[in-house]
Amino acid sequence: MAKAVAARTFGDDYQARFFWLQACRLFEDRSKVTEVEIEAENVKSLDDVVVHYTGMLDCGDAIFGDYYQVKFHVTANGAFTWQGMMNPAFINATSVSLLQRMRNAQTQYAPDGKGNRFYVYSPWTVHPDDALSKLVSNTDGRIRWEAVAEGGERSEMGKVRAAWRKHLGLASDEDLRKVLAPLRLERGLTLEQLGDKLNDKLRLAGLKPVADGTMIHPYEGLAKKLVQSGHTRLKRQDVELLCKNEHLWIGKTMLDPEARRIGIRSFLRFAENLEDETDEMLCLLKHFEGRRTRHPADWDKVVLPAVMEFLHRSVKPGSRYLLHLPSHGTIAFLAGWCLDPKSGADVALVQTGAQGRQVWRPIPSASVAPTGIDWQVTSVPITAGGHDVALAISVTHDVEPDVAAYVKKQLPVVSRIMHCRMPVPGNTSIPDAAPACFLAQQISAILKTQRTPEERAGRLHLFFAAPNSFAFFLGQLARSFGSLTVYEYDFDTNLPGAYWPSASLPPVNVGGTPGSQTPA
Repeated sequence: MAKAVAARTFGDDYQARFFWLQACRLFEDRSKVTEVEIEAENVKSLDDVVVHYTGMLDCGDAIFGDYYQVKFHVTANGAFTWQGMMNPAFINATSVSLLQRMRNAQTQYAPDGKGNRFYVYSPWTVHPDDALSKLVSNTDGRIRWEAVAEGGERSEMGKVRAAWRKHLGLASDEDLRKVLAPLRLERGLTLEQLGDKLNDKLRLAGLKPVADGTMIHPYEGLAKKLVQSGHTRLKRQDVELLCKNEHLWIGKTMLDPEARRIGIRSFLRFAENLEDETDEMLCLLKHFEGRRTRHPADWDKVVLPAVMEFLHRSVKPGSRYLLHLPSHGTIAFLAGWCLDPKSGADVALVQTGAQGRQVWRPIPSASVAPTGIDWQVTSVPITAGGHDVALAISVTHDVEPDVAAYVKKQLPVVSRIMHCRMPVPGNTSIPDAAPACFLAQQISAILKTQRTPEERAGRLHLFFAAPNSFAFFLGQLARSFGSLTVYEYDFDTNLPGAYWPSASLPPVNVGGTPGSQTPA
């Protein structure tokens, strides 16, 4: 009995923390969230937490709300399967399965498969050996219809389609597509991790974080009182007044309030709500599956043109901007390349780290080395026949062993590896914008003075582990580097030398960039 009560209590706490995580979005600089609900009364399915929007887009389609089923599990001894989606017991129900809940919600709130999204938020993941693992996107948790639709009726996916259609009483695959289109399976955090993330969001929202070791979690208790009182739908002013009354309000100072907020996202984790923080955003998630593009050529054919077009459209000379970059390092570098000093725009970076959010603004006059910060530079010969150079930059961790393994195996045209390393690589080795700008300028000087004329005429192969703000500053200087290719590391495999080429510059057959001309 006690175990059952504890499980229900943990589930309530999990839901409460998730609700407050969403409520913090009301206080973002450019929030598109209008209201948040817990235990929504007028929703038949997925009523644990509801987030209402105005001006929100998902791949160009208007989104009015996100409906969450928040499922906590005490242990990790379970996983989502395509058959489990049809089993009511899988979600501790007696008669209505998860798929049927989705069908009910879709009929009510997204009859055409658009307009609202339906999330299952759970610390359980999809079973890696189940057919469902081939259908759920690693990028945003959506069900990839192109994968569901593969094969005939006797194929693996054909059997999944047929079973799901029968379970839901649907007449066609098109009806099934509409049911699945709004569905998202989101891997949730553990209860402790959710508390840590909530504390970060509380600080940013101007609310009092929960002290470590606290027995009574004030926000969990508040959520339960809201449900008991029937006051379950809150706007920003409601949350602010409630927290002031409970002595949980600190207040918030907006970073650079006059600047226009823009953002580029290629990762969803920690950037789920970038729409709330920006006036305009480029979402590249649809071009990626995990960290990799869907097709190797997409970096040059799709991603680079999209970044250039977005910045050309969004950034105007003489204006002031804050740029959010929850993205691959390559994209941060590309953004800097597009917004070089000739762009005429005042662009600063929003850098998130151990000290919270900071504004890193380029400092063109950073010509004096900050005390104790400079590169350790080495050169390792590889082959005698090539004229290309590989540049390895180690800021957050040492990349030289992996770069050497990749270059020796894949790049016979490289004559040597130049390695620029922080004395003690780590997440805090570059503390702010001034040393970041100085170190980027040092890289530029090293490439000009330490490459032979033949090497400068060849291609530069760029590998780096560094904050995205540094990558942006380096990209701003990169038009003088000549032809170059940037590489990304495959953290999913973490194998030695697990790099792959991403973008190549200068771009071929791509339009101009803000304030400058695209080189031929």
